[in-house]
Amino acid sequence: MPMCPYCHTVVSEDTHFCPECGRPLPAGEVAVGEGVKGRSRKKLAGIIAACTVAIIVIAVIATRPPSALEPEPTIPAHYATYTDGLGRFSISYPPEWELDLEYLEDISVEGAQFLFMAGLPTMEGYYAASVNVVVGPCPGIICTHDAMVSAEIAGMKATEPGCLELSRVKTTVDGRTATILVSQDPISYEPTCAYAQMFLLVGRTEWCVTCITLTGDYSNWEDDFNAIVRSLRILK
Repeated sequence: MPMCPYCHTVVSEDTHFCPECGRPLPAGEVAVGEGVKGRSRKKLAGIIAACTVAIIVIAVIATRPPSALEPEPTIPAHYATYTDGLGRFSISYPPEWELDLEYLEDISVEGAQFLFMAGLPTMEGYYAASVNVVVGPCPGIICTHDAMVSAEIAGMKATEPGCLELSRVKTTVDGRTATILVSQDPISYEPTCAYAQMFLLVGRTEWCVTCITLTGDYSNWEDDFNAIVRSLRILK
């Protein structure tokens, strides 16, 4: 059986992206009948799992202090807004993006629950940009927002050695203290992806909103990503 050259996971011969790490595999044909979203799921399942697995990998380390709180901006008026069926939360995103809630059924990471997925599909079979919302229980050793963020970043760097932290901003989202982290895959990966993640602690529950695009396209989406991650509203 062939193996992924990045994480050495055994994959099937007709797999286009590694189901473990989400990296593109050596050239191969996509199975007949797969659509844009089908191919997207193969790639994004690994990417999302890799960047959100830190929710359950807790290792508190010392980090540089976050910047002072920034003011909370308004949600762009033209954005579409999704409210989940249980009335737990809402989130807004560009109107041309498509919901992909069926995708959530294909994702499973122990200790984390995927609540939302949307993105802008392309003809090449992947999302030009996407956003997902994940929640997970906060371990007993974590009792503050800053400790939670430190643990998340430690887990992310343990999972993805060489991950580049580009910026970290402490702000408010929905009237609550939040941290927005911008990071990038290790430069040895090809293609590299850039992430804008917002971490929020509500009671004993961690909320993580993650926007993803290719690193070379990040400047095109930076303003949208900032607006999206800040648009989360906890309704109950």
